Amino acid sequence: MTYRKRLATAVAVAAAATGALAGTSAAAFPDFSDCPRSTPNLNACINVAAQRGFMDIKGFRVPLGDSMQIRGGLVFGATPEDTLFVAPRGTTGFFARPVQVPGGLIGIDFPIPGNAVTATAELAGPPSAIRFNLATYGISQPIKLKLTNPIIGPGCQIGTNANPARLNLLTTTEGTTTFFDDYVLVTGNVNTDRTFSIPGASGCGIGLGLINAAVNLKLGLPSSSGNNTIQLTSNVAVGGL
Repeated sequence: MTYRKRLATAVAVAAAATGALAGTSAAAFPDFSDCPRSTPNLNACINVAAQRGFMDIKGFRVPLGDSMQIRGGLVFGATPEDTLFVAPRGTTGFFARPVQVPGGLIGIDFPIPGNAVTATAELAGPPSAIRFNLATYGISQPIKLKLTNPIIGPGCQIGTNANPARLNLLTTTEGTTTFFDDYVLVTGNVNTDRTFSIPGASGCGIGLGLINAAVNLKLGLPSSSGNNTIQLTSNVAVGGL
């Protein structure tokens, strides 16, 4: 049996197991605490936690670090590619914290008041827009980036729900798999996408788009497919029912 088939089989076995996950309440990862277990036909819980990574936009690099997580449940489909993601109640299942944009607003790393810019990734669409391939641990999802700075205002973002950056994160380096009683853990899985495009900024400058052009110039937007790269090294846990 190949690695892929063993892994897919192990996920199905782990998801069928019952009982509480020992030590979940004390451990930061995996976190199955808000898994939507009341969902009909739920087969497994999932927690994907980025450990490090980056996004390159035409050579401009934004470090992502451990800023993103996906948590929720899975309903298996006929094939690994047909897996349905179910978010915890009241959330999208995609959780992110702000990261610093290198150089801030004026392009230099210097603590000038009003210069610092943070970017926060958000899911651009419903939770069902997150798709997993359980045979390869690939992830596809549409995202938008919210930019925060006193000058650009609270409504500045790159991409929208109607025009997002659509990521198709393929596994380029397989992580290390460990089997526990009721979940499967994959550590150090590397996912990469070099094919996505990034739309221009909107709502920057008191929410009126007054400095959209300045933000686009700073980040080189819009940026077509082939000019951008995102890479994430993540830990993945599946099971926990």
